[in-house]
Amino acid sequence: MKSIIFLCLFATSFLSYSQSNTVKLTRAYISLKEYKKKYNKPLTANDSLNFLIKNNDTLVLLKDYEKPKGTSVTYIPKDSIFLRHYSYSAFRLKDIDSLDKQQKMYYWKQPIKIYFAENISKSVKKDFLKFASDISNPIDSLSIQKVNKIEDSNFVIFSNEDYNFEPRIKENGTDYYISWNGNNQIYKGAVKINKTLFFNDILFLNALKEYFLRSLGHFNLSKYLDCNSYFSNCYSKDKTFSSMDKELLKYHYSYGICKGTDYETFMNQHKRAKEVLEKTGRKMNFIHPY
Repeated sequence: MKSIIFLCLFATSFLSYSQSNTVKLTRAYISLKEYKKKYNKPLTANDSLNFLIKNNDTLVLLKDYEKPKGTSVTYIPKDSIFLRHYSYSAFRLKDIDSLDKQQKMYYWKQPIKIYFAENISKSVKKDFLKFASDISNPIDSLSIQKVNKIEDSNFVIFSNEDYNFEPRIKENGTDYYISWNGNNQIYKGAVKINKTLFFNDILFLNALKEYFLRSLGHFNLSKYLDCNSYFSNCYSKDKTFSSMDKELLKYHYSYGICKGTDYETFMNQHKRAKEVLEKTGRKMNFIHPY
C-alpha cells in the first residue's frame, strides 16, 4: 500500500510504505528539504544509501518510523473560489482576500445537546428541531439532539422572558455565545432571542436558525454571498439553507482537512496536498489523533 500521510497538529508529511494495516512500523520517506528543516543535522554517507528519487524529488528514509495513531481520512480537494468563501466565514477574516494568518477555526467535537427554556413555544421547538435534523443528518461528525434536563445539556436556547442562562449576552440582546478548549473545539453554547424584536414564532424561528448556525463554527457572516443565504450578512425574511450553505457546513465538519487550525496552516496544507496530487496523482491522508 502506498499513501501520503499528513499528521494533523504536527504538520509533517511523509511518503510511506507498509505491507499491511497491522504492521506497526512502516518505511516512511520525507523530502530532503523537509528532513534538513526537521532534524537540523548533517546527512551521513549511510543516509545517502537510503535516498529515493521520486518525480525529481530526493526523499530520505526515516528509520523505524512509527505510524501515527488516529483516524485516517482522505484529503478533500476544493477550488480556490470555494476556499475563499469558506475561509472568510470559518476563520472570521476581515475580507475575502485577507492575510490574517493567525485566525483560528472552531468546531463541535462532541454531540450538541440542546435544552429549550420554558418560554420557547412548542411550534418553534418542533420547526427548529426539524431544521437541525435537516442540516446535521448529511454530516456524520455533527450530531444535534434535544434533552429535557438542563444538567444534560451543553447548549441552551432561551429568550429574554426566561432565566438568564448566559449572562455574557446583553440583557436585551439577541445573540449567541460559545466556549471552546485549547484545541479550538466548542464544548458549550447558548442562543438568546429577544421576543420584543422577534415578536411572533416566524420571526423568532428565523433569528434562532441564523444565530444557531453561526454558533456551529463561530462563523463570520459574509457580504459576498446571496442575500437569502444563512451565511450572508444581508437581511432577508426569506432565508433558505442554500446549496452553498450546505457545502460550507459539510466541509467545515468533514475530516478531509485538519481541524482547529489557524488560517496559515489551513492554506499551507491545501497547497501541499494539491502539489502532491498534481505530482503523484495520489491524495494525501489526514490523520486525526483525537
